[in-house]
Amino acid sequence: MKEVHTIFMGTPDIAATILRSLLEEGKKIDLVVTQPDKKKGRKQILEYSPVKQVAMEYDIPVFQPIKIRDDYQRIVDCKPDLIITCAYGQIVTKEVLDCATYGCVNLHGSILPKYRGGAPIQRAIWNGDTKSGMTLMKMVERMDAGPVLDVEEVEILPQDNSTSVFEKMAVAASKLMLKNFDLITSGNAIYTEQDESKVIFSPVIKKEEEHLDYAQNDEGIINQIRALSYQPGAYCLVKNKKLKILEATYVKENIDAPYTIVGWKHDGFAISLKEGTLVIKECQMEGKPVMKAKDFFNGQGRNLVNTIIE
Repeated sequence: MKEVHTIFMGTPDIAATILRSLLEEGKKIDLVVTQPDKKKGRKQILEYSPVKQVAMEYDIPVFQPIKIRDDYQRIVDCKPDLIITCAYGQIVTKEVLDCATYGCVNLHGSILPKYRGGAPIQRAIWNGDTKSGMTLMKMVERMDAGPVLDVEEVEILPQDNSTSVFEKMAVAASKLMLKNFDLITSGNAIYTEQDESKVIFSPVIKKEEEHLDYAQNDEGIINQIRALSYQPGAYCLVKNKKLKILEATYVKENIDAPYTIVGWKHDGFAISLKEGTLVIKECQMEGKPVMKAKDFFNGQGRNLVNTIIE
């Protein structure tokens, strides 16, 4: 079998897992395309993307265009047989989509056509879905609208948050890509068009959506916390400071004063909601490190009892 020349495009951990699985299976990756390095933290230390870190381990050339719509010629010049993308972070141009012999395929974290867009995993958790999956599709110019080759389903458990579901999706995506790699590069892959009448969009989470939405029911609040944990983290305001709630459980019970800090209850730092109690297990007060609930309560949390959250 002839060697398949492949370009991989991706940025976060989920994409890095897929890239590593391809390399461990002996697939030849000629070029890795990822987002530019970013400065992070107070010290503004330059940080490489997880995908770049894997590429460097395997001595694979890395291309990091600031705007791929203006700077894509290096990809075209590679004359790839196949381009694989997952969570790259920029809209891929037609010139890139058309330059590979077997096309450009994308691994998307939902069962398409449900949850097209930038936050499919978070939206699925927030909506209380118990099932999602990874879709392997051919990329077209419209976002996540290409025909589908295969799907690997993923179960979303009540205790899952976006971090744990991303990990499951990474495993599913790796399995899906390895399963279909030879089929795609044989030229015999059969793709099925999506049903446009069933399209649901999942826009990227906005900053204002990180604030707990008290208009939803208690289940919605719990799901919002799960969907945004561990990053960026859902928060409430306590005395005008953000309290990020990173892990919590829920106890349905009669409530006297909704949206009030109760104190230590049900083995956690407790806040009353509409129809029950939010039991925080891990949290982060603005300007402070992430803390287990017991440590937080024994510190400043004890002085917040009876405070109304906003």
